[in-house]
Amino acid sequence: MMDLTVDVLRVSHMLAFAIGIGGAAFLELQVVRRFRNRIDHEGLRVLLFGHDLIRRALYALWATGLALLILRLGFLGGAFSAKLAAKLVVVTLLTLNMRLIERVLIPEIFEWEGARVADIPARTLAEFGAIAGFSAGCWCSALLLGGIGRMKTMDAWEIASVLVPLIAAAAISGAAMAMIAGWQGFTRRPRIVPGE
Repeated sequence: MMDLTVDVLRVSHMLAFAIGIGGAAFLELQVVRRFRNRIDHEGLRVLLFGHDLIRRALYALWATGLALLILRLGFLGGAFSAKLAAKLVVVTLLTLNMRLIERVLIPEIFEWEGARVADIPARTLAEFGAIAGFSAGCWCSALLLGGIGRMKTMDAWEIASVLVPLIAAAAISGAAMAMIAGWQGFTRRPRIVPGE
């Protein structure tokens, strides 16, 4: 019975992760696809839908992850490893980032409804891009923690030496790409066809 419980929780945990990272990728692609357009009601609706999906997936990750942790440490005689600690840190960062998105990013985007993304100040675009990049870096870190067997034997410093630069690079890249894309959109002129 214990094995079945662990299997159900493990599959549920993987499903929650798949929905979370899939929702994050979906939102990123939607932003890229709509970057040249005005911020409209439909785009904001998609943003809220995607964010709600990711929030629910994170809650499921917490519930199934903590249940697996309790079973492993309390009933299966497992040890608390650096990898487990890293997983808790990454999910905590994802949760804090989700709160930041809810309290800062989404309200600010709603204030720009009707405007072109290129009209948003570069500093604000950089903030948006950094938050999105940070999220992507955390999801990729969770993927590495769950998929790379070598991380089971790595100590905390070794894991941090991989994940910290990854998350930082993702946040910085997100900020830079958002600013560059906004600048290009701002400077792009309408195409003039001779004879029209």
